[in-house]
Amino acid sequence: MKGQSSSDALRKHPSVLPIKTFNTNIPETGQGEAAVPGPPFAFQGQHDKINNMGKTDNSPARSHVTIAITGPTATGKSDLALALAEELGAEIVSADSMQVYRFMDIGTAKPPKDVLAAIPHHFIDILNPDETFSAGQFARQARDLIREKQASGVPLIVAGGTGLYIKALEKGLVALPAIPDEIQARLWEDYLNAGLPVLHERLRQVDPALAATLHVNDRFRILRALGIYETTGIPLSALQEKHGFRDTTIPLLKVGLTCPRDILYKRIEERVDRMMAAGWLREVQDLLARGYDETLKPMQAIGYRQLTAVLRGELELADAIAEIKKETRRLAKRQITWFKKEAPDIWLPLSGPDLYKQVREIITLSKKGDDAWKGKKA
Repeated sequence: MKGQSSSDALRKHPSVLPIKTFNTNIPETGQGEAAVPGPPFAFQGQHDKINNMGKTDNSPARSHVTIAITGPTATGKSDLALALAEELGAEIVSADSMQVYRFMDIGTAKPPKDVLAAIPHHFIDILNPDETFSAGQFARQARDLIREKQASGVPLIVAGGTGLYIKALEKGLVALPAIPDEIQARLWEDYLNAGLPVLHERLRQVDPALAATLHVNDRFRILRALGIYETTGIPLSALQEKHGFRDTTIPLLKVGLTCPRDILYKRIEERVDRMMAAGWLREVQDLLARGYDETLKPMQAIGYRQLTAVLRGELELADAIAEIKKETRRLAKRQITWFKKEAPDIWLPLSGPDLYKQVREIITLSKKGDDAWKGKKA
């Protein structure tokens, strides 16, 4: 809304962390003054407008370290990012593979429109649902954006639960060959005629390591892995192992949010209920009316697939809601498994004392080159 401050926009929405309730006192340095952290995105010490003591921090720093807030779905990543961005004057990089799509707002849990207007966000509403976007594209574009913003002194915070996006941004991705059209066409026919369970089993025969990490209904990744194997004769997992993801293209300070499984599942169920009350079914109806049907990858996402089936008369609404909750719980389990392997630098429990203050203290320690906080378990 024109003329509305970011604080006003944030406080209008109960889902967004209320800035005014945070205890933002910073630990004493022992020298009679508070150690106020500089920007959590580029520890260079020259952003005086953010260091509210008006001083330049010349302590040993990690040059150009960007904070990334991540973790399973429904853990409040966006809320924490918004709270930090509000105080630090930062912009947000969304690392969510579904929020890139226009017209898909409720089911992807995008921030409200007035919040998006108050705090600049990147990689939200950049494509129509019939367009494609990959982790590699995200990594290249986000990398360029971060470097550009750092050069001009604009703070950025990465936030989202698409682990591959964050991994690609930090470590890069394997350079994969293009899959010939004829192979793609044949695999698509196999999918239509035989179904995904058969193709998943075929992948298990040639690339058991990768197949073990993919859900049997993950059509995109199963077809891609089979296409890579048929094109190169080499399992995709072997190509990934050779790459090793050992390069650091954009240094990230990764903060993971977590909570006990039963609490997470309750949060998921409550969020689905809120989304339905907010008009998710109507959103799917509007997408179908625009010509975006269930053959498109985004429309196969959790919730959109089930609600499309409701509108097609193939599924009862109550059954669809129950399935959405179940599939979202399964998504959270897969994300937890991913983040066990691709662990953040630190896990913070949602139930911990003053989550926001903890993040600020981590920023302060990292800025000083102190790694005492690393590897902390939730």
